[in-house]
Amino acid sequence: MSTVRWLALAAAFLLLTAGGANAQDAGEGGGDADAGGGGDGGASAAVSPTSNALVAIRRSEPRSEVALSVGGAVSGRGRLTGLQRGALELEGSWSPRPRWEVFATLNAAAFHSLVGTAPDGTVVTQNSIALGSMTVGTTWVPISLPGGRFEGGFFLRFLLPTSTEVSGVHAVGVQPGLTFRGVATRWLAWFGGVSFRVSQTWGAVALPSPVGLRLADGTQTGMSAMLGIAFVPVAWLRVVAQCSGNAPFSRGNNTLTPGLAFRFVQGPLVAEIGSGLPLGGSVRTFSGFGKVSWRFGG
Repeated sequence: MSTVRWLALAAAFLLLTAGGANAQDAGEGGGDADAGGGGDGGASAAVSPTSNALVAIRRSEPRSEVALSVGGAVSGRGRLTGLQRGALELEGSWSPRPRWEVFATLNAAAFHSLVGTAPDGTVVTQNSIALGSMTVGTTWVPISLPGGRFEGGFFLRFLLPTSTEVSGVHAVGVQPGLTFRGVATRWLAWFGGVSFRVSQTWGAVALPSPVGLRLADGTQTGMSAMLGIAFVPVAWLRVVAQCSGNAPFSRGNNTLTPGLAFRFVQGPLVAEIGSGLPLGGSVRTFSGFGKVSWRFGG
């Protein structure tokens, strides 16, 4: 039996024995349930906590929820190898009205563990742990067709200058975007979105001699997009396949990241595992994450 099947069976067993009586998502009950019914009808994006704070597309499903996720991006090429970035993320959202949501995310711990070789052959290790990025934002979904055939709206996310991940450097930013989803059949949904971002950094980075301090002041801009599908083979399982694109305008490399995730649903409790493989750039990485969330008011 494959590793993926073992993971799916193990997670499903834990969820099915957790005690929830409703085997469908919150808000999907009744004989009219379909792949796009409320409360994550299978059309939520899979987002790793290691993604750039102003790149991920926000879901078009306002809800009240708390979540804990952990993820890591591992590099297998280049001068530095190992854990390029890992993060433990806390997330909360509150939906005061069906079409509105306010949310916040916090990388409570961001960590690195890299091993590299200097030009003179010396092996260099780099380990660190710090407070990561924090964002706050809101989502408004004014368009909602009957049966979940199409839902669309806007989101606005702000990056706060609280991170200590790079000592002496801070950043603020904003990300406006569009988010949407729809239902193809009772067992297949689709989702997507596009966004623009702009951020400002300031401070100085201490580099080895003879470089010394280097100013980190600058403005970065870019855009991101995402498109995916969610397959619903049974009421408690979502199989999510998606592709995300990131296009920096001012610096950095364009990347395209195919990803796959499995989401297990038992009443208000949801567990998710996923992975992605960024394509493009000078360093190849592999990212994976796990997430557990609890939904209110379903």
